[in-house]
Amino acid sequence: MKSSVQAGIAVLLLSVVSMLITAIPASAQTYTLTTLSTFNAINGGVPCAGLLLSDSTLYGADTYGTVFSVPVGGGAITTLATVGGSPSGSLILSNGMLYGTTSDGGAYGYGTVFSVPVGGGAVSTLATFDGSNGAHPECSLVLSGGTLYGTTYAGGDMSLNNGQGYGTVFALRVGGGAVTTLATFNAKNGAYPNDLILSGGTLYGTTQWGGGINGTGDGTVFSVPINGNGGSGAVTTLATLDGSNGMNAEGRLVLSDGTLYGATYQGGDSSLNGGWGYGTVFSVPASGGIVTTLATFDDSNGNGPTNGLILSGSTLYGTTAYGGKCNDGTVFSLPAGGGHVTTLATFNYANGEHPFGGIILSGGNLYGTTAGGGAYSYGTVFALTPNPGSTYGLWSNSGTASLWKIPVTGSPTTASFGPFSGWTPTALNSDTSGNAYILWTTTSGAASIWEVSSSLKVTTSQSFGPYAGWVAKTFAVGPDGHVHLLWNHTSDIEASIFNIALGSSSTSQSYGPYNGWQATQIVVDSGNNTKVLWTDTTAYEASLWNITSSGTQTSESFGPYTGWEAQSLAVGSDNMARMLWENTSTKQASLFTVSANGAITTKPIGPYSGWSPSGLAVNNDGDSDLMWNSTSNQLSIFDIPSTGAFTSKAYGPYSGWKAIGIAPGP
Repeated sequence: MKSSVQAGIAVLLLSVVSMLITAIPASAQTYTLTTLSTFNAINGGVPCAGLLLSDSTLYGADTYGTVFSVPVGGGAITTLATVGGSPSGSLILSNGMLYGTTSDGGAYGYGTVFSVPVGGGAVSTLATFDGSNGAHPECSLVLSGGTLYGTTYAGGDMSLNNGQGYGTVFALRVGGGAVTTLATFNAKNGAYPNDLILSGGTLYGTTQWGGGINGTGDGTVFSVPINGNGGSGAVTTLATLDGSNGMNAEGRLVLSDGTLYGATYQGGDSSLNGGWGYGTVFSVPASGGIVTTLATFDDSNGNGPTNGLILSGSTLYGTTAYGGKCNDGTVFSLPAGGGHVTTLATFNYANGEHPFGGIILSGGNLYGTTAGGGAYSYGTVFALTPNPGSTYGLWSNSGTASLWKIPVTGSPTTASFGPFSGWTPTALNSDTSGNAYILWTTTSGAASIWEVSSSLKVTTSQSFGPYAGWVAKTFAVGPDGHVHLLWNHTSDIEASIFNIALGSSSTSQSYGPYNGWQATQIVVDSGNNTKVLWTDTTAYEASLWNITSSGTQTSESFGPYTGWEAQSLAVGSDNMARMLWENTSTKQASLFTVSANGAITTKPIGPYSGWSPSGLAVNNDGDSDLMWNSTSNQLSIFDIPSTGAFTSKAYGPYSGWKAIGIAPGP
């Protein structure tokens, strides 16, 4: 565990130059689901498409043929126009005009492209599909340089698919006119295309089926140049889905740093849903290549992701049409690198059902529609607003624990537990659902883990040991809800990590001993990888281990930094480790942020006379929370944002009580 970081970093540690941590909203971020508007058939109904946000107004279209607007804060639905046909894709806005498609209607019944003034008014039909130039445009348009681009679900080569065709990619001047066919699908290169995205003169998309041998595959990822020649040769197949990595792709792709991200309505785990699976999230290089499965749905976390994804920072967001607690659909997030699916909201008919249209993100809020449910059963417009977040704090006093839930503003709510003779509250943590966990230990080597709900009620507990010679040091809770409990052996400084499904099974893995080193902290990132902090306090060194869910182990060393000790460890949804270092003499703190490639930024804080840095957490708003203890048992929590100055709150002192730890709250 010798240092791989040059000693010059010690200068950074002591530097007065403040380099603030770049924070991304953490995986513990919770949301409030609000119904902004409800459809009642008179003002429209069954919106299956997504929304457009412009100037504090949401715009959309529904299956009843209504183009509508809603104030972003909620309110009455305004009907802007009624079109002849069923709008099926999200609207786009340019120069005061809204543009969209209908999947049917028009002179041939195969659908249209239309425009409507943003303030409402007459509907202009810009193009009509006749089958040979496409049929049933069911997806959203893309606008670039005065040209609209889109797909049709069917049409094109009408000699195929029993006279229905397999779909097209088309172009149309924004003022209307003839439809230009850029590409035609023939099953071998895909069938039934979805929404497009445009980057650098190339259109990217997915097809619901086709590809593979003889066109019998489970869908494709494709590209088409915007100057396509109109034949099937214009389509380049970048990847073919095979069921195990997904089938029946839905919605638009996301392109970031040369990687395309998408979702499939079915596929993944073939042991579920009668062999069809419940869908996946995947990635593939934009130049083509192997499909990587980032997440698989299991019905409890969603069923049938629809209308594609959005990407913010390093987090993907999307919706599922079904699944969740009431089988009415969910809003979810997951790390762009893959990992655990976090359910942000669950629909229950009363607040809507089946969010087919997906979501948009603006100002940290998520907006979307549901195709059914609500007060009149015709669907809703909804918003998910991130909660400001709170911080859990744990106090200890002679076998009694006091758990605090500290809001951003206002007074804490508290609950006390005990006293329990021989037991001491030792550590605190929380999970992505906002539950708190308390570790209790005894001097004989026993340990007990308590799960406490956000209402501060004990819901589950489980005890372990005693194990002679072993002491439960600390723990972390993974995104899968498993508790990872770190034990130290008192004689040879060996470490053991228990992976515990509370109330069920547990496994363990031992490490060491390593002469002079002790495992002191543990966290689990959003990809279910375990990070362990080892310290050699005599040499002022630290080593950070990353243990993947498959058991692969890597490490990075830090120091020596004379006079400094690595004390605490935390991680956010960006999966970057935050390390708290303390100067044992001056009690100054330094906050390290360690990127995936090992780069370090630091922020020195303090010293403050009579105070010592004692704990670290990454809160659900993405801020780093730094805990300080005073010699008089006072607690202070610093809230350190990504930009600007930090704020602090102090509590106590309370006679006989000592602050033990902090953790992200709900």
